[in-house]
Amino acid sequence: MTSLLSNPAQEGNTVLSAILLADSFAQEFTPVTLERPKMLLPLVNLPMMDYTLEWLATAGVTEVLVVCCAHAEQVEAHLKASNWAQRKFMKLTVLTAAACLSPGDALRFVDQKDLMKNDFVFVTGDVVASFDLQTALASHKQRQAADRHAIMTMVMQSAHNTYHRTWSGDTETLVLLEPQVNRLIRLEDMDSSNSKKSTILDAEHFSGHNDLMLRTDLLNLHVYICAPEVLLLFSDNFDYQNVEQDFISGVLSEEELGNTIHVYELEAGFAGQVRDLRSYEAVSQAILQRWSFPFALDNWSVELHGAQSESGYGVKRHNCYRGQDIKLARTAILGRDSVLGAGTSVDEGSQVRNSVIGRDCHIGKGVHIHGCYIHNGVTICDGAQLQSAVVCDGAVIMSEAVLCSRCIVSYQVVIAAGHKVPADALISLCPHQYHKHASLHDDEVEYSSAGQMAGSPAAGGDQASHDSEQRSNQLPSAAVKAAAQALAQGRQPSVHVDFDEESVGRGGAGFAWPQHSGLEEQPLHLPKHSPGSHTSDSDEESVHDRDRDHAESVDHEASFKKEVTETFLRCVKMGYEQDLAVIELNGLKIAEDRTFADCARHVFASILDLCLPSTATCKAEYQSLFPPDAPNTDTQAGRAELLHRLSVQLNSWAPLLQRFLKSEDEQVELLLTLEEYCEEEGRIAHSQCCTFQAVFQQVLKLLYDMEVLEEDAIIMWADEKQMATEDDRKYLKKAATFVSWLREAEAEGSTSDDSE
Repeated sequence: MTSLLSNPAQEGNTVLSAILLADSFAQEFTPVTLERPKMLLPLVNLPMMDYTLEWLATAGVTEVLVVCCAHAEQVEAHLKASNWAQRKFMKLTVLTAAACLSPGDALRFVDQKDLMKNDFVFVTGDVVASFDLQTALASHKQRQAADRHAIMTMVMQSAHNTYHRTWSGDTETLVLLEPQVNRLIRLEDMDSSNSKKSTILDAEHFSGHNDLMLRTDLLNLHVYICAPEVLLLFSDNFDYQNVEQDFISGVLSEEELGNTIHVYELEAGFAGQVRDLRSYEAVSQAILQRWSFPFALDNWSVELHGAQSESGYGVKRHNCYRGQDIKLARTAILGRDSVLGAGTSVDEGSQVRNSVIGRDCHIGKGVHIHGCYIHNGVTICDGAQLQSAVVCDGAVIMSEAVLCSRCIVSYQVVIAAGHKVPADALISLCPHQYHKHASLHDDEVEYSSAGQMAGSPAAGGDQASHDSEQRSNQLPSAAVKAAAQALAQGRQPSVHVDFDEESVGRGGAGFAWPQHSGLEEQPLHLPKHSPGSHTSDSDEESVHDRDRDHAESVDHEASFKKEVTETFLRCVKMGYEQDLAVIELNGLKIAEDRTFADCARHVFASILDLCLPSTATCKAEYQSLFPPDAPNTDTQAGRAELLHRLSVQLNSWAPLLQRFLKSEDEQVELLLTLEEYCEEEGRIAHSQCCTFQAVFQQVLKLLYDMEVLEEDAIIMWADEKQMATEDDRKYLKKAATFVSWLREAEAEGSTSDDSE
């Protein structure tokens, strides 16, 4: 690819080394990772690890130790095939450590080899980054020159100052810092779903430091700049298995040794780790939308990836990437933020939106794909519908089959015609043999018979050989693969295999795996004491507490809605300009820790309210803003009057909604708010009967004409509704004519682009 970052190593600077761990020791991508390492899974049609290597290369790293654990032979083969080892300005050394069961084991293995003499960068192969590493390194060097005990610098970034795509929202990290030197004093994971978050600060923190800063907005980017002493500490402490959970907390709790850890806060640039399916999607979308530039599909080097190169992409408006030799039918639609890999064909009437399609795939007629990640050589037959799914190499989705949200279809699986795969399903040709160990991590599944617990020393060659044999026993047998291939081709297998028909349908091939148990990462260990979380004395009290917290959450949402409504009505009454209204609502947003999109939903509901008589709960000072009666929407004149009232309101306030609704997802949320309003008319807004239901399609068009809703957002909403139940498609049917018109207009635009 074209390198837009300088390479300081070529300018005579100090040699910079890195340890890249080609294993995450995680279970979120099981059963896919039984057959292929996570680091080689396609991320926007390129192996995940290649993004990490390319970033290290452009950042001036000249020596990289790649530590391979599970599937080491596949990682080595990929590095050789993709010519990474032949790069002259970056020396690549591959270390095979098949017996390692944790990052701590891997770092101890590196220390035993005595290869790392200078400071180094430690990163896993699932991190995608584009920020300037040299600035962080300079900060580390400067600090180390003043304090030789500064052994590690963590790279972190604020999740709130600028919206960070990869924040999962399930945990917040409490970071206690000494602000003058950004020294880390304490690190703790907190459950952000708990409305009552609390912690206990040790008095010793205040006695030993003049100034402390407590932050909850920082994300760990999983990039660490380390002194060689870090490896020694891992070797001296065999209970250190993870960097965050064990090593950092261990160093913080042993202040008497003098070692310190510091934080470098990233001000600009992108970084994200692919931890699970949600972050896989988030990082993919960031790449598609070019947040990770210069690491973009149309900017990769043919020389690097050789015959398997994904270069040669063209990029059109709305981030639509098209590989070489694709076949896109005239009536097929490639929506925004989507990729078609080289050699892929899409037949008549099919739609691909917010999705990545790999190489040499075939998509039949009338297929709907939304928010999916389809790997190489996949066949999707006529009429299939896929929503937010991952489909691996060689899989076949037969005609009229349906894949629901978050399901994973592994390699060469066949989903039978007309079969519906439920949400969160995991299907593989690997028979599941560990139901009683459903919560085990990938490495524990792969090594479960090895008799070695995480944390024990590496057992050497015999152990690795045993592990390799165990993994081979878990892979699909030749008979299973042959049967799946026959079924994919519409033939009867020569050998009967008892596939799980409940999961793949009659005529399908695959076995169901238990859904991921949802085990969360363990909270980071704290120095000297555990977090100050309250536990109930009995299960009954715990249930009571949860019910009470839920009730408080509902009350809090109702209170927020009331505050937004009254603030907006006050702006209307006082005749405020748009900018003043934004200031008023922004103050409320900050006070309640909400987003502008949250405000927009309630502002929009208030705009709809202003078209109808006031409710009994409306304050007297605002009643004059409402009309005295509701139009009779059973008549054409009444419907015209209601739309006129709404048009008047939107002429005044549509620009405010435009400012608040920046993304398609936020606009879809507004559409859902309109649905909810229409569904609950007569109960939440006024005492009249279904008024806006009668003009739902016209309201939708009005919002489109006023540029509150974009075409792509409406299409996205319609596509999502097509996967819903009959009742949930009620309003899609009301808007069918308008949505069809939008689709036809988009298809004509796509055809025009092709002709150009």
